[in-house]
Amino acid sequence: MSLLYRLTHRLLPARTRLAWSRSRIESGYAKDIGTARRTKNHDEVLSLESARLFELGLQQEEEDSHLTKQLRRKARRLRVPIPRVRNDDGSISDQWYEGSQTGGWYLTNAGILSLREEIRKEQKARHEGRAQLIVWLSAITGIVGAITGLVAVLQKSS
Repeated sequence: MSLLYRLTHRLLPARTRLAWSRSRIESGYAKDIGTARRTKNHDEVLSLESARLFELGLQQEEEDSHLTKQLRRKARRLRVPIPRVRNDDGSISDQWYEGSQTGGWYLTNAGILSLREEIRKEQKARHEGRAQLIVWLSAITGIVGAITGLVAVLQKSS
């Protein structure tokens, strides 16, 4: 890897790094698979396709891991309940899946939507609370301004 790639790779956000990694995997295998197809080496094509799918599966789990960590961090910060991996009866929740490559637990699309919705609700509730506070602050500021103006007028006339 070039020095420029390593430097930019460390400075870029994780989501961008993951997208670059996915595109590098896809383009690298596409080139090799194309070469194997042109030489009509079917065993090589099957082997490369299998390796490509394995690597893309690992990449998908990395992306899911990153997203799950982000959402869990945000949910903890906002004190939003995180869905449980197992239901009360011991079965696996439909909101989580176990990665086939790494064995880690990641949120499914349904879990992501559910957790995002709960985070949005909490953020909206907090925003509404702050908005109510701002209304009261504005009213108090207006009253203080009116009293100050009235005192200034009364002092000037006396």
